[in-house]
Order: sequence, then structure tokens, then C-alpha cells
Amino acid sequence: MTKRIVIVVTLAAMIAAISARAAAQDFASYQQRQKDLVAISTVFGALHHLRRTCEPRLEGDIWRERMKQLVELEEPQIAVREEMVSRFNKAYRDAQRRYLVCDRRARNHAAARAQQGDVIVARLTAPLYEVMAADEAIAQEQQRPNEFE
Repeated sequence: MTKRIVIVVTLAAMIAAISARAAAQDFASYQQRQKDLVAISTVFGALHHLRRTCEPRLEGDIWRERMKQLVELEEPQIAVREEMVSRFNKAYRDAQRRYLVCDRRARNHAAARAQQGDVIVARLTAPLYEVMAADEAIAQEQQRPNEFE
């Protein structure tokens, strides 16, 4: 009986340790996602000014609208939302001060910010692609003929 209790307690401890590790990974992933949301907000803010300056007819308010959509879709906690909005506005104002006209420097800065945004977007969308790949694998598995009755 005592041996059985020890086994149960050991198993419970192992399950708790695994759960704690998974929770820590989930929390770390959550924190990284929040950082990425703030970072992409900064990119969007800079691009909002730069693209309005360089391509006003084509991209007038696209980046502000993308920012609004991002906030709507992500539904971040209030503090993260406020940080996202603050960083967007700060990046917009900074770009506005530094790039009064669309010249080579402004275009180069826009390209650099877009590259930075690509990296951040890849991290933000990676979990979605993982889920989609898993769903595809399940669908393919379900399409295989069943050998067993």
C-alpha cells in the first residue's frame, strides 16, 4: 500500500512538473507574442508616415487601418493595447520629424522597417501555420482507407 502511494505521489509530481514546464513555455510564448505585437506596432507607425509621404494615393491610411485591424483581431489586454497605440503614434511622429519628404533616405528607412516587420510577422503567424499543418495531416490521415473494421 505504501509503495502504491509513493508511485501515485511520484506520478502526480511528474505530471505537475510537466504541466509547469508547459505552462512556463506557454507563458514565455505569450510574453514573446506581446513583445512582437508592440514591435509590429512601431513598424506600422513608421510605415504609416513614410508610405503616406511616398505613396499617398496608393497607401494613404493603409498602415493605420492595419493597426486598427491588428488591435481588433488580437484583443490585447488594456496595458498591451495602450503600449501598442503609444508605440505606433511615437514611431509615426519620429518618422514625421526625420523624413519631411520622400527621398532616398525615407525609402531606405521604409524598406528596412518593412524587412523588420516581415521577421516579426513570421513569428506572429508561425503558430497559425503549425496548426494548419497539423489540421492538414489529420485530414490526410482521415482520407486513408481504413484497414480495420
